[in-house]
Amino acid sequence: MIVFWGAVRTMMFVATLVHPPELCLARKEFTPETRLWIDGMEDSAEKLGIKVHGAYSCPTEHTFYFILESDDYKSITAFFSGIMLTNNNGRISPVNPIKVSAEILIKSTTPG
Repeated sequence: MIVFWGAVRTMMFVATLVHPPELCLARKEFTPETRLWIDGMEDSAEKLGIKVHGAYSCPTEHTFYFILESDDYKSITAFFSGIMLTNNNGRISPVNPIKVSAEILIKSTTPG
């Protein structure tokens, strides 16, 4: 949880996971574990206190994109367990709504 000028906000994250074709989760040898992870994704998110705003894939680029909301970074890293962790390289970026970032930047550069 973060606090901006007295307002409590949860944190938003954009996670990008990329894998090479030989580790593609659609390959026959990975299908059972992939299906388990995808089928359990919502339950896992709920148990970890994560709200999934979006989960997308770009099959031709072997890339997943997730828009997530949570009180902490630790729950986000726990969410990407099992095959999502072992078969992908990831980047998890904490993000702010544009207006919040603008408020922070403008306030920090305004004299006095």
